[in-house]
Amino acid sequence: SGESGAGKTESTKLLLQHIMNLCKGNSQLEQQILQVNPLLEAFGNAQTVMNDNSSRFGKYIQLRFQNNTVRGAKLSEYLLEKSRVVQQDTGERNFHIFYYMFAGLSSEEKEMYGLLDPSLYRYISGRFGTEDVAQRWKQKYQEVCNALDMVGFQEQEQVDMQAILAGVLSLGNVTFEPQESNASLKVSEASRGWLKAAAVISLHAVFPTLRALHCVTLVLCADARDSIAKVAYGRVFGWIVCKINELLAENVDPEVELREIGILDIFGFENFAVNRFEQLCINLANEQLQHFFNHHIFQLEQAAYREEELPWETITFSNNEPILNLLLAKPLGLLSLLDEQSAFPQATDKTFVDKLNSSFKGNLHFQPGRGRVLGFSIIHYAGKVQYTAGGFLEKNRDTLPANVRGLFINSVTPLLSVLFIPHELGPSLAKVKCGDEALLWFAGLLIFRCPHQHSLMVLMERMYSANPHFVRCIKPNSQKEPGVVDSQMLLQQLQYNGLLETIRIRRDGFSWRPSFEEFAER
Repeated sequence: SGESGAGKTESTKLLLQHIMNLCKGNSQLEQQILQVNPLLEAFGNAQTVMNDNSSRFGKYIQLRFQNNTVRGAKLSEYLLEKSRVVQQDTGERNFHIFYYMFAGLSSEEKEMYGLLDPSLYRYISGRFGTEDVAQRWKQKYQEVCNALDMVGFQEQEQVDMQAILAGVLSLGNVTFEPQESNASLKVSEASRGWLKAAAVISLHAVFPTLRALHCVTLVLCADARDSIAKVAYGRVFGWIVCKINELLAENVDPEVELREIGILDIFGFENFAVNRFEQLCINLANEQLQHFFNHHIFQLEQAAYREEELPWETITFSNNEPILNLLLAKPLGLLSLLDEQSAFPQATDKTFVDKLNSSFKGNLHFQPGRGRVLGFSIIHYAGKVQYTAGGFLEKNRDTLPANVRGLFINSVTPLLSVLFIPHELGPSLAKVKCGDEALLWFAGLLIFRCPHQHSLMVLMERMYSANPHFVRCIKPNSQKEPGVVDSQMLLQQLQYNGLLETIRIRRDGFSWRPSFEEFAER
């Protein structure tokens, strides 16, 4: 754990390499496991103002062992930031894979996928790099292709995947204009070429697509277009994870008990100039991890000393339970109120904020918004974060236009049609409105379910029952510069993470604990 840009993903990669090396094997499975990270980074990471290679999802990697040999692996992913596909703030980029494709595909391949000059695309507009950067992206694209081959993706699957990504970019350039015959809107004449490109590549035909995007207002049209792009990308990402799990599953007798090491690499705490719904979810996940750390390091540790009747002076720590209660309590926690407001068709982001202001009046960890921007602030364990409330209800509902799902099922791209067939997604998902992802709130975290994916509740249960080791990553400076140490920034992280108290409990406590049998034997 640690702030965004503190080095969590790099540490995870080094840890995986170290564990594979300790296995002293050189099996194909070990090489496949090492290739999983660069693959996921391409599709799940992006440049932000805090980090040039920021994980925009959380991942939990389970390594399964028999006699100190790795026999299989499983990956769970959480909370992919799908909104990044259609919108990025100043100084930020879309997911890496889009840039890698432009830099790495040949002219013939670009023509096959209908890709033109990258500067033309609204979803990545004005964010293409210099010649040096493009060269680096070209190399990264080759690494992604190698990783796809190594992990075991078929050639046609790779072609389909890139066709969908190209279709998503073309769809982003579709605009709308009023119809002369009635009050509704239609796809503008100027952007029909883009719609055709998206439809030919990813959807079955142009005209059903046109009908599906006929809406009453410009905002609804744009939302429908962006929903299609976000859902398509999210499904591709989920499919990649599920495919990886199929390929890395252990092939052993079910009776054999396997030992397991799990590595959780989750998005870091974020505080941007503009913080949205996604930042709230990310920061809540970090609040939960901090609470888990406190529980394990301070509460359990000191309880053991008291039980043993050891002379011990209690060490106090900053308990973030009140913040979790503010966010997660039922029925009056922030996320319960958000769910309640999302259920009312007439509710708006303003009515949601009004509800928060009245419900949390006097709460030490909540502050109403000031000025013209609709929002509120939460005093997190890592400091105060001001959230912009615009879009909260829409993102919480996360709906897909009902008449759009059929387009995906009828797609000429085999992969895309498979991703949207209800029985492929399990019986529970088939019942959900317009086949969109089932939305589950566990501890306030939005999880997009796909087959084989664990909920965060299962993850937290597993963590509480395991023997955890904490790797706290500390960010040296906020300029993304090597060799620069900002002492004040370091101290701030040590303080809010509770690391100064941790050092004290480790120094004053009992860090080495042999069992009685070990002690007697010795």
